[in-house]
Amino acid sequence: MKHFSWILRIFHIFVLYAWIAFILLFPARPTFSLPIFILLNILFSLVFIGLLITQIVEAFKIFKREDSEQCIKAFFFFKYSSLPAVLVFLAIFLVVLLGGIGLSFVLLVLPATLFIAPFFFAMSLIVAPFFLGMSFMAGLAGLSYAICLIILSRKQKGWKVGQCIMHFILQWIPGFDILDGLYITLRYWNRGKILSIITAISVILGLTFILFMRS
Repeated sequence: MKHFSWILRIFHIFVLYAWIAFILLFPARPTFSLPIFILLNILFSLVFIGLLITQIVEAFKIFKREDSEQCIKAFFFFKYSSLPAVLVFLAIFLVVLLGGIGLSFVLLVLPATLFIAPFFFAMSLIVAPFFLGMSFMAGLAGLSYAICLIILSRKQKGWKVGQCIMHFILQWIPGFDILDGLYITLRYWNRGKILSIITAISVILGLTFILFMRS
């Protein structure tokens, strides 16, 4: 049963990134068709939502069994694997929102395009929340296991309500959620030492690369 659970988790992430690839690459095809694009997006969403519900139910079952080990493993799997997707959708959200609003103001200045400025403004406000919602959905499986871990920590490690609220808030912030999870598992569950080392090395290398590129 555990092997099947991991197959579902891997398939969940596979569908997520296949969906992202479809959204980003399909419109660039010469044979792009809007009805097909919409139809396949609906299909992707239905499959993904089904897999997402499965993971939420699985997180609840793990909590009922008080299986902290499986909860921690699933938590880290989804947090690490879904982080790029969460960031991609957040980036698209910001580009669409700020780009659409900025473009609409530019069009307002030009008399010839004055009448289409409200259209771009409205579209940015309509389309952008879709990608924000996608970002939330991409990270929801990991958040479900995070909630499971927080509640288990309260039950088994004697956390206070304030601690639970603080860690719950941190779990909503991409990047900080992983660091917070590493802190929880190291501090209270004596888990995640190897992941902590890998994460620290990755952060150091990333910062070094950024500083090198800027110099």
